[in-house]
Amino acid sequence: MTDSEREDELLRLNRTLAEIHKQLTAASGKCTEAQVELQNNLTDYWQSYGGNLWDEAQMIEAVERQRSITAVIHQGQVQLKQALSSPYFGRFDFIEETSQETRPEPIYVGLLTLTDRKTGEILVYDWRAPVSGMFYDFERGAACYQAPMGKVNGIITLKRQYKIIQGQMKYMFDSDLKIDDDILQEILSKSVDAKMHTIVTSIQREQNQVIRNDENQLLLVQGPAGSGKTSIALHRIAYLLYRDRKTINAQNILIFSPNHIFSDYISNVLPEMGEENVRQTTFQDYIASFKDLLPIEIESRAAQLEYVLTGRSGKEFAARLVAIHYKTSPEFAGIIDQYLSYYENQLVLDYPDITFGSRMIFSKAEWLDYYLTHFSFLPPLRRLTKIRELIHLRIRPLTHELRRQKEAEIVAAGEEINEQTIKALARVAARQELGGLISQIDKLTQLQPLTLYRRLFTHSTLFKRLSAGTSVPPEWPAICRQTRAWLNQGKMPYEDSPAFLYFQGILAGFPAKNTIKYLVVDEAQDYTVLQYKILGKLFPDCSWTILGDPAQLVHPYIQGIKFEQLSQLAAFANPRMITLSRSYRSTQEIQAFCNALLPAATPVAYLNRRGPLPQVVKFDRLDPAKVLEALQSMQAAGCRSIAVICKTIRQASALHQTLPSHRSISLIVDEDAEFKRGIVIIPAFLAKGLEFDGVLVYNANSDNYCHEQERKLLYTVCTRALHRLMICWNGRPSPFIEVMKKSLYQTN
Repeated sequence: MTDSEREDELLRLNRTLAEIHKQLTAASGKCTEAQVELQNNLTDYWQSYGGNLWDEAQMIEAVERQRSITAVIHQGQVQLKQALSSPYFGRFDFIEETSQETRPEPIYVGLLTLTDRKTGEILVYDWRAPVSGMFYDFERGAACYQAPMGKVNGIITLKRQYKIIQGQMKYMFDSDLKIDDDILQEILSKSVDAKMHTIVTSIQREQNQVIRNDENQLLLVQGPAGSGKTSIALHRIAYLLYRDRKTINAQNILIFSPNHIFSDYISNVLPEMGEENVRQTTFQDYIASFKDLLPIEIESRAAQLEYVLTGRSGKEFAARLVAIHYKTSPEFAGIIDQYLSYYENQLVLDYPDITFGSRMIFSKAEWLDYYLTHFSFLPPLRRLTKIRELIHLRIRPLTHELRRQKEAEIVAAGEEINEQTIKALARVAARQELGGLISQIDKLTQLQPLTLYRRLFTHSTLFKRLSAGTSVPPEWPAICRQTRAWLNQGKMPYEDSPAFLYFQGILAGFPAKNTIKYLVVDEAQDYTVLQYKILGKLFPDCSWTILGDPAQLVHPYIQGIKFEQLSQLAAFANPRMITLSRSYRSTQEIQAFCNALLPAATPVAYLNRRGPLPQVVKFDRLDPAKVLEALQSMQAAGCRSIAVICKTIRQASALHQTLPSHRSISLIVDEDAEFKRGIVIIPAFLAKGLEFDGVLVYNANSDNYCHEQERKLLYTVCTRALHRLMICWNGRPSPFIEVMKKSLYQTN
C-alpha cells in the first residue's frame, strides 16, 4: 500500500465519519420530536379516556403507531453511534464483467448501510447485504454474488482490512482470504469478556456459507469445539432479520439454548449488530410451562445429572443408568409411537352402540365415522370430547321426555302438590334413570394420559406386544419397579419427561407456536429423538437451524439423536448438513491435547496460534492453597476469565466452601444464573457452550473420569479453554489422560 493510498483511506474515513455525525445529529432531533409526539399522544389518550369506543380505538392505534416510529428512530440512532466508533472493517474493489466501467467500485463493509444523503452514494454496505458476501467468500480474482435480480459475476481486484477504534485508524493492510491472517490472530489471542461478541470482522468462508444459506428448510451444522457454531447461529439470525425484514421480526425467531447461563452469555451479540434480541428458551422451560397443568412433579435435568455424575454403585444405580439410556433411545420412541397409534386409529373399533331401552342414540358405525373421519383432524382426547358433546345433544330430548314422565307419575301418585318440588323430584328421578348411560358415555370418552403411560410399566403383556422385534434391556423389570416407585410418590424421573410430554401432546394436542418462523437449536447432540418430535409438533411451520457436536455430549448415558436421523423426523424441504472443519477457539497445544482425549477423533484444522502446553498436575489432598496458586498463575499470565470446572454441583459447592476468604470467586450451580466474569467455579454440565481464557479442570482422577461414557464430558470441559489449560488430580489420573503421549502436556 502506497503513502498516497493511505492518505486516500484517511480522507475516506473522515468523510464517512462526517456523514455519520450529520445523520446522528438529524436522528437525535427526530428522536426528540418522536418522543415529544409520543408523549402528546399519551397525554391526549389519558385526557380523552372515557370517550366512545371508536375514538378510544383510534387513539390507541395512534399511540402504538407513534411508539413503533419512536423505537425505529431510536434504534437507528443507536446504530449510528456504534458506527461512529468503527464505521467499517473491510473493503474490496469489484468490477462487474458486464460493466462499461473500466475502474472497479470500492465496496466498504461495516455493521450498517450508510448512504451520503446529498449524493446518494453508498459509503458503507451492511455486512449482510448480498454484495458484501464476497468479502468473506472470495480472494482477489474471479468472484460472484447472488443479487435480487440474479447472479452477478466479476473480478475482485483488491481486498483490504482495517482496525478502527473510536474513529481512529489503528492499522490497515491488503489481504487475501487466509485463516491465519493477522486480524483473526489478534482477535483470538485476546482475553474473553463476560459476554460473547460479534464476529463480523472475522467470519470465515465456511461459516459464511451457513450464515447466508437461503435454500434449505432444515440446516444441520456439525462442527468441533471452537468452530463458532453458536456465533454462526446468531449471525445467521441477524442475516435473516435483515433479509426478511419486511415479513419477520425478532418475535418470529426462537433459540433453544442449553441453559439460561448460556443465554445470558450470548445476549450481547445481536444488539451489537443493531438487532433486537430474539426469544431464548430451554427444554426445561418447556417442561416448567406445564408445571401447573401436570398431575405429577417432574425431576429436574440438573438433579438427574447430579445423580448420574455422582457415581454411586449398586443394582438400583445401575438399573437407573440403563433406564436413562433406554428411555432416550429411538427404540423406546418407537414403542411410544406404536402405543399412541392404537389410540389414534383403533381406540373405537370395539366401542358398542349407545342405547337407552329400545332407542339407538349413537351407533357403533357412528363411533367409527366421527372418530376416524369427521374429527380425525383433532387429537384423540378432543375427538372424544366432541363425540361426547354430540351424544349429550342427542340425549337432551330424552332427558326432557323422562322428566315429563316422572312429573306425571309424581302427580298421579298424589304425593306432592308443590309444582317446584314436583319438578325437582322429577329431575332427580330422570338423572338416576340415565345415570348408567351417562357413566358409560363418560367412561368411553375419557383418556387419562398419565394413567395410560403408567400402563407401560404395569402391564407386561402390553409392553411385550409393543416391543416385539426390538431389543429390550434385561433390566426392564427393575426399570419398571423404579418407575412405578417414582409415580407412586407423585413424581416422574427426568428421563420419562420427554416420553410422557410427547404422549400427552399426541393425545391432548400440542400448543403449536405458529408465529415462530425460524427455530435455532444449539447443542443439538444433547436432545433425544422424542425431544425433537416434540419440537416438531410445537413448531410445525418454520425453518430449522440445528447446530452441535457429537463429541460434546455432556450427559454420559442418554442416547442423543444422530444428525443423519434428524431429516427423517419431519417432511423438511431440501434438508442439508454442513460439516465445519476448523476450530478457532483454543491454541494449537490445547487443541492437540483435547483431540487426544477422543479415541477416534475426526481430523480438525485449527488456527496456527501457539501457546504453552496444558499442565497435568498432581495435587496432594487437593489443597485449596494450590488451587489458588494455580488461579493466580493464570491471572499473572493475562487470563481475565477463568473457570474451575468440577464434575458435579456437589464438588463445585464443596470447593467453593474451602475458599471463603476469596469472595471474588463466583459459584455457578444454578441453570438460571447469570454468567459471571472473573474466576468462577462451575459444574461440568453448566460449562457447556462457554469459553474462558483459562480453565482448571478440578480433580480429573480415575474416580471422576474413568468410565468410557465420561470421556466426552472430560473432552467438553477441556475444550472450554482458549489460552491456558490445567488439569489437576489427586490419587491417580483419569485413564483417558494416562494413556496420552507425554509430549502433549507438561507436569509439575
